[in-house]
Amino acid sequence: MSSTFNLHTTQKQGLQLSLRLWLPLLQAPLQDLETIFKEHSFDNPFLEYKSSFESNYSSGGFIEEINLYKESLYDVVSNQIEAPLFPTPTSQKVAHEILMNIDSEGYFEGDIENIANNCNTTKEFVESIRQRFAYLDPAGIGAVDLTESFMFQLSQIPLDEELNLFTQKVIQNIKNIDKYHKHHRFDEATELIQRFKSPPAVDYQEENSYIVPDFFVDISNDITVTMNNSYYPDITITDPFKSKNEELKEKLKEARDLVNLLELRKSTLYKLVLLIVERQMSFFIGSELKPMTMAQVADDIGFEESTISRAVSNKYIKCDRGIFSLKSFFTNAVSKNLSSSEIKNYIQNLIENENHDEPLTDQDLVDNVMKRYNMKMVRRTITKYRKLLDIPSSKERKKIYKVRD
Repeated sequence: MSSTFNLHTTQKQGLQLSLRLWLPLLQAPLQDLETIFKEHSFDNPFLEYKSSFESNYSSGGFIEEINLYKESLYDVVSNQIEAPLFPTPTSQKVAHEILMNIDSEGYFEGDIENIANNCNTTKEFVESIRQRFAYLDPAGIGAVDLTESFMFQLSQIPLDEELNLFTQKVIQNIKNIDKYHKHHRFDEATELIQRFKSPPAVDYQEENSYIVPDFFVDISNDITVTMNNSYYPDITITDPFKSKNEELKEKLKEARDLVNLLELRKSTLYKLVLLIVERQMSFFIGSELKPMTMAQVADDIGFEESTISRAVSNKYIKCDRGIFSLKSFFTNAVSKNLSSSEIKNYIQNLIENENHDEPLTDQDLVDNVMKRYNMKMVRRTITKYRKLLDIPSSKERKKIYKVRD
């Protein structure tokens, strides 16, 4: 009985060790693998590490363009979707769906009802999960507009009740802020508001960051998917001590686990990219993205959706059309086989070819979209898509055309 218990305990400890190593290794960006294994080699006498990148570079081997990596907005927020704010699988699934509908400025642009349907829950529950984004970083993320973003940011600052309530009032009527200038706490409130980020994701909108692609996809006569092995370190296991000491045996096991998990990372990401290329083939040959969710991919690969979310974090594909994050290939369905990405591109094409004397209004765009795709669409959604594309309103465009033409 005792020996059986010890065996089960040892197996459980081994599983916990592997899981502790696995998820960070899967989630890490390609260029961080060198640092991860270098640190492990310092602590583990059985792990020999050699930088594949250094050897390729010194021998004059070809290395794909390198850029200084900066963690993306998606990655930063995704890493925070866990307990205690999101304690259940359902709450985490909803939170990830909400994240998929946050634009580059940090605002929520999705449809609560659609998310509720996708996650088999209620609109009220989805909204309650969105409200929890008020406690995430960057502050203000997930708000629907500037006012709510400021309210989210305010909620993260410890204030006395009077100043908190007064600042809320100012935020809710910020267009008429001068009407409050005689209030004895006006200066404190305005100083707070001036410190808020607008838009909330402004720190993540820099365009000068380098990117290291994890995979290269070539579509010519055949489809070729190649892994960027230049940044994968060479790892070997040695056992100079012929270990009998229990503590050293654990270190040896950890070293072997790391080698196996590195290979598992490669095979998992390779399967994931193959599936993305297969499902989004139309994109790679010059067309639009098709609707594809992480839940669908997780089901096909045989992993939890949360694992797929970690897997796509910080990962990139390079193809003829440019460099794209794996996350960008997941797009919600507006209707069957129609993604929001395709509608955005259609809107952009309409505006690029519009009459400069009479630019298309948002209602004109709605009418065109409904006619083109034979579906119902509300103007508010089209307006959000237009703003996401950084396209001014019809009135503003008309003024720009007059100056330019």
